[in-house]
Amino acid sequence: MRTPEEQLVDASLEIGKALLLAGGEVTRVEDTITRILHAYGMREIGVFTITSLIEVTACTPDGDEIVKARRIAGSYATDLDRVERLNALSREICAQCPPPQTLAARIEAIRRPRTEAAWISYAGAVLTACSFAVFFGGSAADIPAAAILACLICWMDRRGFYKKANQLLFYLLCSMLTGFLGCVLVRMGVGVHLDKILIGCIMLTIPGISITYAMRDMLLGESITGLFRFIESLLIAATIAGGFLLSTVVAEGVLG
Repeated sequence: MRTPEEQLVDASLEIGKALLLAGGEVTRVEDTITRILHAYGMREIGVFTITSLIEVTACTPDGDEIVKARRIAGSYATDLDRVERLNALSREICAQCPPPQTLAARIEAIRRPRTEAAWISYAGAVLTACSFAVFFGGSAADIPAAAILACLICWMDRRGFYKKANQLLFYLLCSMLTGFLGCVLVRMGVGVHLDKILIGCIMLTIPGISITYAMRDMLLGESITGLFRFIESLLIAATIAGGFLLSTVVAEGVLG
C-alpha cells in the first residue's frame, strides 16, 4: 500500500504531466512540482523534465527517499484554460496542504476535456483559412474552396484519425486529402488560385505554437526540451509540405 508521501509524489507527477500535455513549459512543470512537495515538508527535491519524461526524487520528513518517474505519452495541445486551472489547483495545494489521497480526483476533473460545440471549431477553422487565403493574394472566389477544405481539416482533427497514435501519419493524410480535394475543387470551378487556397488551409496545421515553445524553452535554458520540440516541429512541417506536394503531383496525373 502506498504511503501518503508516495501518493503526494504521484499526484504532483500527474499535475506535471497534465501541464505538459496542455502546453505548459518545462520550467513551469518543474517549479510546480517542487513547490507542492516543499509545502508538505519534503526535502532534497530534484525534478527533471523533458517532453517525454518527468522524474522526481525527494526525501520525506522521516528521511526516506522516494524516486518516481512518469512517461509522458499522448497528443500535445495548447489549452491555456486547463493550464490556468492546474496552476490554481497547485496554488491551493501549497496554501492548504489537503490530504494527498484527495488530489487524484481533482486532477482528473481538470484533465477531463470540456464539451465544446462543434460549430465553434468549424467556424474558427473556416475564418482562419479564408482570411489567410485572401491575405496572401487570393480573391473572393477562393473563399468557398478554402471554407470546404477548412471543414475537412477540422473534421479530421476532431475525429482524431491516427493523431494520438502517430502525429506524422495524421498530418500526412490530412495534407494529402486536402491538397487533392483542393485540386478537384479548382478544376470544378470552385476557387481560382489553388496555391492561395492551400496556403490558407496549411495555416490550420502548421506547428507555429510548437516552434515558439521550442524557442522559449531554449531561451530559458532548457536546451534538451527545446531541441526535442524544435525537431518535432520541423518533422511535422516537412510532413505537411510533402503531403501537399505529393497530392498535387498525384492530382495532376489523375485529373490530367
